[in-house]
Amino acid sequence: MAKTKAVRFFALSLLCVTAAFLNLLSAFLVFDTLRIPLFVDTVFTVAVVFHVGLVPGLAVVLLNWVLWAMVNSVSPFVIVSVAEVFIIWRLRPVGMPWPGFRGERAFAETVSVCATLMLLYIATSVSASVLGGLIDYAFLRMENYKPLGPGHVFGSGFYGGEIHPLAIGILSRFPINIIDRFIVVFGGFFIALGLGRLKRKFRIFDDGADAKSGAVFHL
Repeated sequence: MAKTKAVRFFALSLLCVTAAFLNLLSAFLVFDTLRIPLFVDTVFTVAVVFHVGLVPGLAVVLLNWVLWAMVNSVSPFVIVSVAEVFIIWRLRPVGMPWPGFRGERAFAETVSVCATLMLLYIATSVSASVLGGLIDYAFLRMENYKPLGPGHVFGSGFYGGEIHPLAIGILSRFPINIIDRFIVVFGGFFIALGLGRLKRKFRIFDDGADAKSGAVFHL
């Protein structure tokens, strides 16, 4: 039993570390290499929340924060990621239509899951825009702070005008987050779905011991 728990903990730790590195890689690939102004550095965090739950998702956020501090700088926007994890966990789908349901029940469950994902998409878009704008505004008031990141691709044109900096920080993020939260929520969900199918295919930890976690997919 102790050996099984140790293996399970190792697998979970490996999943969190891998997710953190993939998040960082996604951020550099999309924004720095391809120059696409989108925040997609939490896709794998969301996948971990869907797959194994709240605490592992928060662990990925912490790992991402540490990695980002090592390669760039300490980012206060970790608060946005923490809020996103709690929103995903609180509003996540409670059931899955695959692979057990068929016919009308499968259709009803699929509609329910899609509706829940849309709710998550809207909630995370709003929270990312508002919290990101608030954090940005707080740092704009610091001397020598230079706003960076996707939000300022849209927001830079407003600076110097009569619009309040807080409003700029929030409103400039909505066009971005409408796109990238869709990628993050639905992308994370389907990555978790793939991980769940992979686990079932190879019968990894098929004893149901972690069903109490309440995750959509269990490790």
